[in-house]
Amino acid sequence: MLRTLAGRLRREEGQTLVEGLLALGLVLLVVAVAVQAFAYAHARSVAAAAAQDGARSAAAGGAEAGVARAQAVLRAAGGAGSALHASAQVDVDEVTVRVAGSAPRLFPLSLLLPDVKASASLPLERYPQAEAAR
Repeated sequence: MLRTLAGRLRREEGQTLVEGLLALGLVLLVVAVAVQAFAYAHARSVAAAAAQDGARSAAAGGAEAGVARAQAVLRAAGGAGSALHASAQVDVDEVTVRVAGSAPRLFPLSLLLPDVKASASLPLERYPQAEAAR
């Protein structure tokens, strides 16, 4: 019985090493995908914050003020906001700030990531003509 066990162990030399390397490669792949997912989620969060802050500024100060504020938030976010851009649209009684772009790509095979898009709308702050005349 000991001889058969020793014979089997001699035939399996290197198998453990190969299995360990395959497991290590799989673990590294899972870690890389998780880090890319976290980077994408962070970029979405930054885009939403920039759109909301820009909409607040645009409601009070106009579309240009909203875009400027959203771009300032994106610049403050560093790498997460570097590929994101803000735009504003003013309707009759509402302003909408949109932030769109791509999330940071940690490795070149992350082509399957969708673009990051966020928008926020608020009513324009306007006073009735009677109150503005006072």
